[in-house]
Amino acid sequence: MTDDKLATLLGTCIIPAIVKELKIPNSEQVEFLNKFYRSSLYDILIRKETALWHLSPTTLANIYEHEQKTGILELPEEL
Repeated sequence: MTDDKLATLLGTCIIPAIVKELKIPNSEQVEFLNKFYRSSLYDILIRKETALWHLSPTTLANIYEHEQKTGILELPEEL
């Protein structure tokens, strides 16, 4: 997968699905996205070699929530 294809996949499918999974209201989505793009999860998600984009939006949302609550990024062991 090229970097452009991954960016398109993230922007059109994965990140919107995470927003939906977390039930972020429309009025808070810009603030959420600014925070999400600064997260450790996003830093790893954009690296195609990590293949995190294969995980479900539910799993990614749970990882993000855990990172926000604890400050620790914990990835599933099966990666």
